[in-house]
Amino acid sequence: MTFKLPPLLEQEVETTDNVPLRYRKLQLPFTDTLVEYTSGSCGTFIHQQAVIGDHLYVEQYFEPSEDIELHISVTKPILVLYGMVIGNMLLKYPDGRIFSLAKRRALHYIPANFNYTATIIAGQKYHSIYLVPAVSLLNELAVNYPQLAEPLSLLSSKSSIHQVLPYRKFNGDARKELDKMKTWASSGQANPIYYNNRISDFIISYLEDIHKDNRIGSSLARLVDNLILQIDQHPEKPINVNRQAQQIGLTARALENAFKTRKGTTVIIYVQQQRLLRAKQLIASTNTPIAEIALEVGYTDHSYFSRIFKRATGKTPNEYRRNAH
Repeated sequence: MTFKLPPLLEQEVETTDNVPLRYRKLQLPFTDTLVEYTSGSCGTFIHQQAVIGDHLYVEQYFEPSEDIELHISVTKPILVLYGMVIGNMLLKYPDGRIFSLAKRRALHYIPANFNYTATIIAGQKYHSIYLVPAVSLLNELAVNYPQLAEPLSLLSSKSSIHQVLPYRKFNGDARKELDKMKTWASSGQANPIYYNNRISDFIISYLEDIHKDNRIGSSLARLVDNLILQIDQHPEKPINVNRQAQQIGLTARALENAFKTRKGTTVIIYVQQQRLLRAKQLIASTNTPIAEIALEVGYTDHSYFSRIFKRATGKTPNEYRRNAH
């Protein structure tokens, strides 16, 4: 995985392989750690990565002084467990999906030649980890954790589908496993065994969280599936989460949490994503007036529709149509 600042900002920064003293507490202790410390008018960025046994471990720390979009690209298929320790990062995928990632982690299967962006906001701090575990370890864990079967199958077939297992909290147990690994004081032949155990426990803590949450009742699971189908087929129709939840005797919050577990975002944001996806299709493929398209996808206020469309795509509806044509 490679990470790039916007081209204009790359020209304004200096990059070294040394972490300044004030950030030394973030420095990884592993042998042959690759360090990139970048600073400039856009802020401070620290990228560290190390090969631990057969695993790739990466930590990143950002202190942006202006809003920035980081560009992330993957050249070959990988399975990566990505977690946000500090900060709320917004991930945008090529198909229009948007995920807000705050103190959460998830296992991703990312296909070859996949590119996406991460938005970071000025004045905040961001600390994230990427773990690319050895496939042999995941195969061993798959015996007891069947949720690994599909992502391993996608990796084996080099599928072009991007898949994300459910997001879970980056909880205290997960941090303890990483802290144990980074504060291990011994050396020699015991290191690979110890590190492998810590990485294994870190992955297991995530898989156990999924297992616990999979105990959600089948009626709630069916309701979430029906809600997703309803939004996908008719994104223009308003959704009453309270009424939907009351059908099976749940609170709206319980339904929202179940929906977020499944789709990685809230009902409202998902509706907006599907509306904008439909609007882009109509704008690009028809000559229907923009105001009519806004109504068709569920927005009675044409000006409001134009504002959120530009916020999501970087272009006004008319600019988007001109480019498409």
